[in-house]
Amino acid sequence: PEEDLLKNLEEVWIHLGRQPRYQEVQKPLSKYHVGTYENRFGSWRKALEKFVSSINNEENTPVDAATSDGETTNLEIKSSSKHKTKRNVNWRLRFIVMRRDNFKCRICGKSPAKNPEIELHMDHIKAYAEGGETIIDNLQTLCSVCNIGKSDLDMHDNAGR
Repeated sequence: PEEDLLKNLEEVWIHLGRQPRYQEVQKPLSKYHVGTYENRFGSWRKALEKFVSSINNEENTPVDAATSDGETTNLEIKSSSKHKTKRNVNWRLRFIVMRRDNFKCRICGKSPAKNPEIELHMDHIKAYAEGGETIIDNLQTLCSVCNIGKSDLDMHDNAGR
């Protein structure tokens, strides 16, 4: 499915810390060969354009319902949770935060572009367990070592904001 191809492209992009080159889109780095992208989208360039378009597309997801007279009304969704957002970071938000952080750890500056062994994580600046939400202003990119070391410490004052 197109969604799987775009998700794979995002994973490759994040791993490299930059736009993948034509010759790099192959196993083991990519689940799919570049030819698959050419067949689906018409060309490698069109696949990249579709990917960038899907990442940059603002998703407006109001919850609307049609009434019996055909008018649309907004539904209010109530949650019994103390959080307004889910803990997990979706792929789109993850990419946006990593792009904002230049695909580098905000604490030590390490990047998979310079060292392929570096794994980047999403971190809640104010811990989710302490009421922090999964929103762009409360997320940062950390390498696995810094993220594990930080654990659930509140870094809000040290985040450079």
